[in-house]
Amino acid sequence: MNFKKSKKVERSIRIVDAKRITCLMLITTLFLTLGLNAQTTPEPPEPPSISTSSSSSTSSYSIEVDTDNDQHNSSVSISISDDSYKFRASYHKSKNEGVKTMLLDQLGKGNLSIKGNTYLWSDSQNGDAVFECKLTKGHLRIYVDTEAASKGFTEKINKLGQDLKYFISGADAKKETEKAEARAKRELERAERELEKAKREVEHATREAKRAAKKN
Repeated sequence: MNFKKSKKVERSIRIVDAKRITCLMLITTLFLTLGLNAQTTPEPPEPPSISTSSSSSTSSYSIEVDTDNDQHNSSVSISISDDSYKFRASYHKSKNEGVKTMLLDQLGKGNLSIKGNTYLWSDSQNGDAVFECKLTKGHLRIYVDTEAASKGFTEKINKLGQDLKYFISGADAKKETEKAEARAKRELERAERELEKAKREVEHATREAKRAAKKN
């Protein structure tokens, strides 16, 4: 496994609503300008910007899948932050061989130690764990330090995690993709509505400032 220093940041869509502060600042600026020069027409303020990128703070998402049938009961959780990737899964032992086959196919036998029913893939740099994958009967844990691991390896593990999720949970990949696209579309539409609302509020504040200037 080839590791080298790189920065991996997974981002998710997050809307920053700062229109109230923006409007207050704009109104204050307009009144100060009009007080100094009543004949000067205030310049139309720029609408507040809406950012669709996430901040540098940790962002994560989890996927939980459970069923009522004990033989097929499973739970899968994937967490991605600014500096790490974590995969956790619990499932019926009947799926263990399938999971093990997928891991061996993608990770091989390098850096693998086997003790009884425990399979452990690991790698470290300067004494710090960069990658660890631990498989026991009915349980799987994967950890990647995305700041230390190479971009290619991180993407490989992310893809492996998705494949494992579908196998363990029995979820349909196509349906999951469609749901994710629908959520993204709803978020975009909501962001557009917020932007239009912010523009209307700024325009209203501008008109009120002009009326106040005429009265003075």
